[in-house]
Amino acid sequence: TYIISQVQKSGCNGFADDEIFGMAVHYYEENEIEVGKPINCNVVVNHTVELTEEEKEQARQDAINRLRDEEMAKMRRPIQPKKASEKKPQVEQPSLFDF
Repeated sequence: TYIISQVQKSGCNGFADDEIFGMAVHYYEENEIEVGKPINCNVVVNHTVELTEEEKEQARQDAINRLRDEEMAKMRRPIQPKKASEKKPQVEQPSLFDF
């Protein structure tokens, strides 16, 4: 939001990668910076990243490995017993036969 608002304030329609990177660095270096309200807009990038088949396969394997590790971590977590507060309190029912 900060970068988009800065681009909008400038009135320019195009920026070099270094200019946008500089805005991002500035945002993270400043402690008290006004971000502004979210802006509904579209961002157009004038270049694409082309991955080789090896890079695509490596990314696929990395994703599979991450998923496997996450699922294994879930399985290793101990099962938490339900807390007493989650149980419904027992309501004592009066008997018709008690005097």
